[in-house]
Amino acid sequence: MDQGVEPAIPRGPARFPDYIFLLRPMILVPVWTFYLLGAWHGGRLSSAPLPRGTFLAGLVSFTALLGAIYILNQITDRETDRKGGKLFLLSHSIISSRAAALEAALLVSLAIAIGILFMPIAFNIVLLLGLLLGLAYSVEPVRLKRRPGLDVLANAAGNGVLNTLAGWTAVGAPLEGLSVLAPYPLAVASVHLTTTLADMEGDSACGLRTSGVALGPRKGIALAVALMAAAVAAASAVHNRPAFYASLLSIPIFLLPARSSKRENFASSVLLPAKAATLIFSVTAGFLFPLYIPALAFVVLGTRLYYRNRFGMVYPGLR
Repeated sequence: MDQGVEPAIPRGPARFPDYIFLLRPMILVPVWTFYLLGAWHGGRLSSAPLPRGTFLAGLVSFTALLGAIYILNQITDRETDRKGGKLFLLSHSIISSRAAALEAALLVSLAIAIGILFMPIAFNIVLLLGLLLGLAYSVEPVRLKRRPGLDVLANAAGNGVLNTLAGWTAVGAPLEGLSVLAPYPLAVASVHLTTTLADMEGDSACGLRTSGVALGPRKGIALAVALMAAAVAAASAVHNRPAFYASLLSIPIFLLPARSSKRENFASSVLLPAKAATLIFSVTAGFLFPLYIPALAFVVLGTRLYYRNRFGMVYPGLR
């Protein structure tokens, strides 16, 4: 998180907005982005008009599921986040673990209920796989987050595969032609790897061996660049123009942290490619779904106002 000053941790009971921002709207952005991209690709293969009802219901359902998974991840990472000075709502006990677990359970119930009532079977299979993957990522004894390589693969499978498949199945697209989605898990793997590099000091101090800890700055950045380059190649091979241009524009930004790999500010500089690539892919989705751009602006503005008023800090930002 960008902070010009130390955050002011509030005292007293949690407020209603705290429970909304416990879902971490800013990292839900990739969920929405890849859902939209999957729906757009699927819609191109379907002869029928975009089914707005299931399209929107699927978006709400998958948002609820991923919001619950992000809450679960914060519950299991409370100690790591406290030492790292981030994600204050749970790590600093503004919201209790019990209340957070209840919110996560309600969100999962909502996601499943929408899926059963309104969505096709294929979407519900994707929803179930997303829930299982989310549990495997955060919960012992599997806890893929602490397993180098598997942590990146899990995120690639979640945001890059299941998110796009959720959009694809929500619009009733046929299973043929799924290869067009191949670039997205590679791009997601590249972005997630940079986030593990940004967190490697705190994770290492807590005994959490992520891909960032295992690889270190130089190898980690090199692999992230290679993965994004592979996304460009895959996009070209399957004639996926949105992924091709978004990945191609992202590559130069991934080269910037290499010059800071031995500096103290590496953790902040390595987040720039992750944020910039997320922005590039989101704007790309916005060209395909124009209403997505003002929706993103609303989320960013609301998040900045919340963190400024609640913690006296600037978040989100590009630094």
